[in-house]
Amino acid sequence: MVKISFGMIVFNANSTLPPNMLGACLSNVYEFAHEILISEGAVRPHGGNNGDATWASKDGRSTDGTLEFLRNFPDPDNKIKIFTKEGYWDGKLEMCNAYIAEATGDYIWQLDSDEFYKKSDMEKIINYLDTNRQIEAVHFYANHFWGDWNHCCDEFSGTRWANQIPWMRIFKHSPGSSWKSHAPPVYQDKTGVTMDTLVWGRDHTLGFGNIARSQAAFKQLYYNNSTLLNLWDKWQENKSSALVNGDHSMPFIGTHPEIIYKLMGEE
Repeated sequence: MVKISFGMIVFNANSTLPPNMLGACLSNVYEFAHEILISEGAVRPHGGNNGDATWASKDGRSTDGTLEFLRNFPDPDNKIKIFTKEGYWDGKLEMCNAYIAEATGDYIWQLDSDEFYKKSDMEKIINYLDTNRQIEAVHFYANHFWGDWNHCCDEFSGTRWANQIPWMRIFKHSPGSSWKSHAPPVYQDKTGVTMDTLVWGRDHTLGFGNIARSQAAFKQLYYNNSTLLNLWDKWQENKSSALVNGDHSMPFIGTHPEIIYKLMGEE
C-alpha cells in the first residue's frame, strides 16, 4: 500500500482551536498515516504575515501546553515525530521543510490542525494513489467554515476562501524533495521541478479555521489585521454580514466527518 506522510505545523493549538480539535485531527488521520510529522512553535515576528508573536515563550514554543499534548498523544504505532527549534522559526516555510527532511512516505499530505476529511474519502484517495502512482499531486475543493459548525464561505463569492478554488494538499515525495512555498503550497523534487496537479472532485476538505472566537483573535494578531474580531462578532449577530475581503457565508448543506459531530457534542 502507498505510504502517506501527513505533515503539520502547529502553534498554541490548544488555546486557539475549539476544545479537543487538535487531538481529533490527529485521530482522524492516524489509521491512514505511514507517519505524522509535526513542526511546533512560533515563527519569527518580522512583519507582514508574521506579525505579533508576543504570545510565544522566549524560546519560541507554544505557551498553552500544545507541545506537551503532542508528546503525550496516544501513539501505539510510533507514527508521530515532532520537530522543534530553539528560538523562533524563520517562517512557516522553514517549519514545513524541517519535517520534510525526515519524511519517508511516498506522498506528503499537508494537513492543518483544523482540517478534516471523511474517512471514506481518505480511503478512496489513498487506494487511487496506490494504483496510480504516476500522479504527482492531488488538490481538493474545500469548505471553509466561519462563525460556527454550520456555515461556510459562499462558493460563488469569488474570493480566496470560496470552495471553487482548489486546496493544494497531496504531493509525490522522493528523497531531496522540499517545499518551495508554504502559501500557496508548492512542492518540488530535488532538481527543482514542481508537481503537476490532479483536482479531486468536490467537497472533500472541511476547514474549521474560523469557527471559534479564539481563532479570530489569534489570526488578528498574527496577520496584523485589526478587523477580524469585529467581523467575527458582527457576523454572530445575524449570521449573514460580510466576512473577510467581502466574502459571504452560506449554510453548510453537506455532512461532517463523524469525528466533527463528536466535537460538536462536546462543546
